[in-house]
Amino acid sequence: MSDTVATLPPVDEPEGLPPTPTAPPEPPPGRVRSRLLSWRTAVIALVGTFAVALFCNGLLDLLQSGGDLHRLFTYSLDEARLIFLLSSALVWLALLGVVALTGRLWVTMGGFVAAAALVGMADAKKLELRQEPIYPSDLAFAGQAGFLTDMVGTGPVVMAAAFALLVLLVFALLGRIAARTYRPLRRRTDGRAWRRLAVARALTVAVVLGCFSYVAQFNEPHNKVREAYEAAGSHWAFWFQKVNYARHGFLGGFLYNLNVPAMVEPAGYGPDTMRRLAEKYSALADRNNQARDAAALDDVNIVVVLSEALSDPTRVEGVSLEEDPLPYTRELMRDTVSGDMLAQYFGGGTANMEFEALTGLSLSQFLPQMNTPYQMLVPETPSFPSAVGMLTGQGHRAVAVHPYMTSMYKRYEVYPTLGFSDFVHDSTMQRSDRIDDNDFISDASAFDEVLHQIEESEDPAFVNLVTMQNHYPMAGKYDDPIGVEGVSGEVADQLGHYARGLRHTDDALREFITSLERSDEKTAVIVYGDHAPAFWDDEVRERNGEDAFRRTPYFLWSNFADLPASHETVTSPIHFLPMLLDGLDAPLPPYYQLLKELHEEIPAMEQGEYHLPDGQVVSEDELPPRAARVLADYRMVQYDLAVGGRYGQGELFYPETR
Repeated sequence: MSDTVATLPPVDEPEGLPPTPTAPPEPPPGRVRSRLLSWRTAVIALVGTFAVALFCNGLLDLLQSGGDLHRLFTYSLDEARLIFLLSSALVWLALLGVVALTGRLWVTMGGFVAAAALVGMADAKKLELRQEPIYPSDLAFAGQAGFLTDMVGTGPVVMAAAFALLVLLVFALLGRIAARTYRPLRRRTDGRAWRRLAVARALTVAVVLGCFSYVAQFNEPHNKVREAYEAAGSHWAFWFQKVNYARHGFLGGFLYNLNVPAMVEPAGYGPDTMRRLAEKYSALADRNNQARDAAALDDVNIVVVLSEALSDPTRVEGVSLEEDPLPYTRELMRDTVSGDMLAQYFGGGTANMEFEALTGLSLSQFLPQMNTPYQMLVPETPSFPSAVGMLTGQGHRAVAVHPYMTSMYKRYEVYPTLGFSDFVHDSTMQRSDRIDDNDFISDASAFDEVLHQIEESEDPAFVNLVTMQNHYPMAGKYDDPIGVEGVSGEVADQLGHYARGLRHTDDALREFITSLERSDEKTAVIVYGDHAPAFWDDEVRERNGEDAFRRTPYFLWSNFADLPASHETVTSPIHFLPMLLDGLDAPLPPYYQLLKELHEEIPAMEQGEYHLPDGQVVSEDELPPRAARVLADYRMVQYDLAVGGRYGQGELFYPETR
């Protein structure tokens, strides 16, 4: 036989019969693998992102509590676990949205971990410096590297940025390793699956955006997210934001401080009510002003000086200094109207004290979430009622001087809204001297600018100065810090340089007042400290009590009128300008007459606390009847001027120009 195998001819299919079925073609191996991996990857991604969300929320809470692991496990993860899980779910939702938007799983997870670490560290630092957490309004400073380095120093900012970069690199590397096993879906390998995934990603982004637009209304009535927090055990501490963050974790506290109305509308508010109040306080003002000269301020310069971190460290128990840092200030305060101002915060709150002094509106009457009116309230309208508008209406030229960047608390936007016609800042001042190694412009240069503005102005000037020389951080500024005893380490270092800075302020103030005394122009001055410095440690604060660090000096002075040597126990900055006009025997507008009545009953107030003339601190429910009535009138007027229809502005304060 032949070794050759014969090839048989093909057999034709009989006509009329269906063709023999054949197996479907095998799909390309890559497509089968991509389908399997897409489901497996989705499950892994969901589990992985939720684990990262839990970690990020836990990291925020850990840093919020100062690194207290015991509190994290016994409170956040146990007693308040439902609140913790709810916050973690919101972080997870945000994480899924960003993953869907970018298509980058590992880099996004790394970005969230890095962001949680950065925000947590910033929150811990702010709590250390100012005893208050980060608010949503603080995000305006996130991109201001110059501001951040000035506030906390270059080292911490560089270290935080390096840490964030390291986290991102680690997660990017993990993503590269994972991609070797779970290859990402590619359009060229499975176009149909890729298109389905693209649609799913787009829907996910849309859903997440819709969810967070609703979450942003956290403080609106009947918001389901807020109701979920409250069902999980949230009890909001409206009087103390630090407690809110401690109780509800960083994210819960942050949500509570999202946009809210500045005030709750008082019962009975309306045009008729405001007309009655305007008539009431106009009658009181007319009676008070009968013997006063209507032109008393026509040729008077008025200077308001917010002296950064001006406080008296010699009053701190257990601490002594080798020399008095404020001898001249102390001498002035003995011979004029002076006393203690009730500061809102320890270590911060500058813009809020400035807002109160210029507007006469107290933050104690706003909702607690209205924590920075300069950023959250004033820019919302073309104009805002203030002493600036009142004085410019009487012929004064209004100038704001701040030897720092214009973006600080949106002052570039706020000052024109308040009515200032000129804003002199760090790059437009006549002088911008620094002392030794201090990065901030000296008070001597700031006072020199005020004198220049007064001299150059043809009209009487109203000058509002906010200084920067003594801004935190303190250490390393001067060649000759004042010696201290009673504290050691970093606190002693900070205190020695801070005290020397105060002495430079005191010397600059002496030169400023001496120049005004020699001037032919009539000038009246208000000087006040906005808060105590941030470096005092827990031991010193506990020994002295927190209230001791919320008292800063203030005084009123004039080079032409004898102001009585009266010494207030404590007052709020809303009263400074009415007190000055009263001391100069100038007519009081009805709004300032209301503040005068309030000052006689409640000289100082903050959230949840009312200081009576005899020094008692009471709640609103404990106020004497007349004090409660005046406070109710004041609250109605504040609502009208700040967020209401301003029905009473023209008659109570000055005609509105917007």
